[in-house]
Parts: sequence; C-alpha cells; structure tokens
Amino acid sequence: MIFLIISLLAAGCSANNGDRSQPEFVAPGDYSESGKWDNNSLPGRTGEDALKDKDIPSISPPGAVVRKFIENGQMELRSADVEKTFKALSDLAASLDGRVVSYNQQVGDTYKTITMLVTVPFGKLTSFMEHAGESATKIESQSVKSDEVTEEYYDTKVRIESTENLIEHYRELLKKAETIEDTLRVQTRIDELTVELESLKGRFQLLEYLTQESRIDITIRMEKDPTITKPEVTLKTLKWSDVGYLMKNAVQKVGIGIALGFQYFLVFLAYAAPFIVLIILIIILVWLIRRRKRRKLAKKAEEAVAAQPQLPPEQAAVMSPEGDVQPQNIEVEKAE
Repeated sequence: MIFLIISLLAAGCSANNGDRSQPEFVAPGDYSESGKWDNNSLPGRTGEDALKDKDIPSISPPGAVVRKFIENGQMELRSADVEKTFKALSDLAASLDGRVVSYNQQVGDTYKTITMLVTVPFGKLTSFMEHAGESATKIESQSVKSDEVTEEYYDTKVRIESTENLIEHYRELLKKAETIEDTLRVQTRIDELTVELESLKGRFQLLEYLTQESRIDITIRMEKDPTITKPEVTLKTLKWSDVGYLMKNAVQKVGIGIALGFQYFLVFLAYAAPFIVLIILIIILVWLIRRRKRRKLAKKAEEAVAAQPQLPPEQAAVMSPEGDVQPQNIEVEKAE
C-alpha cells in the first residue's frame, strides 16, 4: 500500500511538472486530439455548466401531464358487532381491489375496539367511504384529505433523468482523464451524483406509491344495542375485607378533615388577631365608661337623700326616678 501511494504521488508530480500551462481540472469538457483540455472547460465551471454546451440529449417536459394527488381518509364507527363490521370492511376493500394493510384489536371486560388500515386504488376512495358505514350502527366521524403533488412528481422524474445523463457524461470523461488528480476529481463527482440519484429515486418511488393507492384509517368501537343484546344486571356484595378497608379509609378522611379544619382555624386566628385585640379593647373601654357613669349617678342620689329634711314616722320618703323626694302619707293601723 505504501509503494502504491508513493507511485501515485510520483506520477502526479511528474504530470504537473511536465505541463504547467495546463489549467487545473475542475469541470470536464471536450478532450482535444492534442491531449489538452478544451478551452470551453475552464477552471471554475461546474459539470452542469459544461453539460449545457455539449451534445448531450436534453430532457423534454412530459407531453400529457396527468395530475397527481395523495388522498387519505379517516373514519370512526360504532357497531353492535365489531367483528362483523371488520369482516364487512375487509370484504369491501377486496371488492375494490384493495387490501387490509394492518389491524389491531383490543378486548376488555366491557369493551372491544378494532383499529385497521385499509388501502384502495386511487380513485376508489369515495366508493369505499360511501359503503363503509352500511355495516355499522353509527358513523361518528369521517374525513378525506387530498394533497396535489403534480409539480413535485414530475420535477423529481425530470431530475432523475437529468442526473442519469450527467453521470453517463462524467463516465465518458473518466475514460479520457490522463492524470490521477483528474481521475479522482471526476470519480468524486460521479459518486456525489450517484448518491443524489438514489435519493431522488427513493422519493419518486414513494410518490408513486402514495399516488397510486389511497389509505383509510378506521376505528371501530363497540356500542351495546338494547334490541340486540340485553344488558346483564348482576348484584354483588362487598367482601368484609373491602368493608373494613372502606371504613378505615372513611375514618382517616374524617380525621384528616377535622385536623385540616383546626389548622385553617389557627391560620384564621393568626390573620384576625389584630382585629380581635382591637375589638376587645373597645369593649373594655365602653364597659369602664358606663361603670364610671353609673357610679356618678349613684353618688348623686345618695347626696340628694342626705340633703332632704326628716319626715315624721307616718310619712316615708319616696325617691322619684328623676332623683326628687316626694312625701307620702302612710296609714298606720293600730291593733288593739
């Protein structure tokens, strides 16, 4: 390998030293009889620019353009018999030259659901959607989406043909290359175009598949029909272990509720403490004022009674509500 690398480097150096007037190879052109590169292929021109000036078959646009569309559908159905509806949809797809691509079934104690993917040839999607609901009890939703890819389809096709012709042109130039450097440059360009060609072919095949078949995503859910299936009514008692668990859970919830209420009450007291203290102070102040006022009134009444003259025993002093003393005769009955 070391010997081969040294030989290649030596050959390249000798070629460059032998003819320094030859321009650096960038894009291939016509190769003259004298062994020199033609002046039409100057450095800085790409292979696509050189291709425009040469006698390479050009790609003409397609004559009759057929518009290309990608159509997909979606349906959600309710059925009393899910298996029967699934069989009917499978038969409907087969009658339209379609097929069931995939399906998934989920079964539980009280439900059954089937999701399926159906493909039909392009143009038969409408017929399938019209008859798909005949085997179901209810169509919950259905929709169709159509995307036009005509421009992308034909652009990819033309680019594939153009890239293939360009690769073929570079292969012809590869046969005329003299130096190792020119050979490597042309081969690198061929490899790049080959990768691009494979990518274009993959995209074109995907467009071909998507425009030739339409896909329908279908979901079938079970719906109990009282006229077909009678609901099963069962009465079941709880186990004692379940009763004990529920009682324990109830006691815990009640205890948590009481504790939570007491905690919120403490929080309320903390927020309302200033207002409570203020109210207590006002109540104490009002009580003291009223008490002082009552004492003053009682003292005045005592002074008024002391200032009145002495009345005979037959009379008694009666204090009026306003504090005045009114005499009153008292009849004394003498007993024998």
